[in-house]
Amino acid sequence: MHPLLQLQQELHDHATALLNDVLIPLLTTYGKVTVGGSYAYQLLNYPDLDIDVVTEVTSKEMFAELSKQLIILPMTSKFRSGDRVNFPHEHNGNRPTGYWLSPQLNYGQRTWSIDIWLQTGDQYTGATNHYEKLLLELSDESRLVILSLKQELRDKQIYGVGKEFVGADVYEAVLYSQVTNLNELREYKNTRK
Repeated sequence: MHPLLQLQQELHDHATALLNDVLIPLLTTYGKVTVGGSYAYQLLNYPDLDIDVVTEVTSKEMFAELSKQLIILPMTSKFRSGDRVNFPHEHNGNRPTGYWLSPQLNYGQRTWSIDIWLQTGDQYTGATNHYEKLLLELSDESRLVILSLKQELRDKQIYGVGKEFVGADVYEAVLYSQVTNLNELREYKNTRK
């Protein structure tokens, strides 16, 4: 098995344990939990998770209480958050509306970066699972192209929110244009503007 596919499987297994042991039991007390992004797509190449918690009503108090519960976890080493309900993201574009919580959790031998969006049903778009059906049907060859591109972009520090590329850029380029390298990815993104 290719090392990137092996890493993906290892990260997925560890993420499943973290979710089942820690995060889902805590988060389900606040709302319906959906895990999306690279985990749902089985395209992890870095220890990170995207989680949506959808509830009927949210409030600053609920946001504060959930923040507290995440901060006091013994494994939490860092914590960031943002009120994107009352103070929308300045580059809103494709950013969700809701309360954003981002703990870093030391679990096993890795530090996991977690993005949690606490939202009401009318704020929830399901965007973190947008490509799930198509990406789960990928061939191992295409899956490897995505993992390789994401790794290259991360190594070059041009991957992530506020940087040149995000996951959706890679997924769309491979799914819809069979992109295989960084030059093709740039060309694809430039033609989509």
